[in-house]
Amino acid sequence: MNEPYSQWHAQNSATDPPLASRYRSADPIRWNGSMVYPMYTERFGHTTTLLSMTLLSAAPPAGLRGHGMGLSVIGGYIDLEGRKLEGIDVWSDALARGTTVTLTPTGPDAVFTLTPVWVDRSGVQRSWMGNYGILVEDTPDGRIALWCSVGEGPPNFANLVVGLGTAAAPVIETPKETVADTITNTEMSTAGTTGSVPYPNGTPAGYAATSSSATTATRKSTAAPAHSPTATPESPASTAADPVGDLGGRPSQAERGAETGYRGALYDLGVAMFGRGEEDQACELWAQAAQAGHPGAGYDLGVVLFRRGDLVAAEGWWRTSAELRDLRAMAGLAELLDRRGDHAEARMWRARAADERAAEAGQAVGPY
Repeated sequence: MNEPYSQWHAQNSATDPPLASRYRSADPIRWNGSMVYPMYTERFGHTTTLLSMTLLSAAPPAGLRGHGMGLSVIGGYIDLEGRKLEGIDVWSDALARGTTVTLTPTGPDAVFTLTPVWVDRSGVQRSWMGNYGILVEDTPDGRIALWCSVGEGPPNFANLVVGLGTAAAPVIETPKETVADTITNTEMSTAGTTGSVPYPNGTPAGYAATSSSATTATRKSTAAPAHSPTATPESPASTAADPVGDLGGRPSQAERGAETGYRGALYDLGVAMFGRGEEDQACELWAQAAQAGHPGAGYDLGVVLFRRGDLVAAEGWWRTSAELRDLRAMAGLAELLDRRGDHAEARMWRARAADERAAEAGQAVGPY
């Protein structure tokens, strides 16, 4: 079970691609007769919920410097000692003691997602790559067990086994202990801590200590989401040099209605990957979310492709999102159409965007 450390590309041939390349959505794939999920997703709806996570067993690859679970919330937030967080990483030392966090919904379709995260032997935090995946098991005691394979080495779902339990939060809750020191925000600040192990309370048993310095973690509230600089829907045509807005801009009314369930989870996790500098992984997630009908994902993917110089692909994704009534995609598409001389269609999309804005403002609109 506890294989020597090896990167996934040393274990997979061209005819046997890693698990990460086989996922096409948040739905599971079949692998050796089992259903393997890229992430675990559960809806908690209107109810403030206590999520308990406990380490059941672990057999990480030898040489791995840390592993745990990445927790994200869509349509709500994690209430951790008064902080409202969109996502946290819960490392195995915290899981070994048992960790309970409060999930608070901000709408009726709140969901949480879990996926494995790990720190490779060079000290780089990883996720969403290699042979990672989750097997889901219902246990006799009513909990759910997540058997998780990290992305390094061959698939091994005994790398990390975590028990989950959920319960409605009481009206008044008194925390029994401080847990923030062993749980970090999903976007970790590593300035000045190169080579350190991401366990503020020390190195867990089974991992080799590599530095005495503690990793600094930053936590962001829901008042300041971990997105790229925001842009208004009107901003895609803001400059001649770069006629597209920034990623993570303000969504339209239609887009907000689509940001639930798997497609919302895929989009938000793509934003997290982009924030970590993992652009290709973000684009893959945004493509999946856009194909599932998330307008903002298609727009953001188009922005990246436009800045890479792939105008044909950018136009395709902006057109997809424009049809889903994303105002920013309409503006970006109109700009591209003007550039190649399709002025009539460009005017149509600008008129349609103006009508959408008027509709959101409650004004009467005319035909396109």
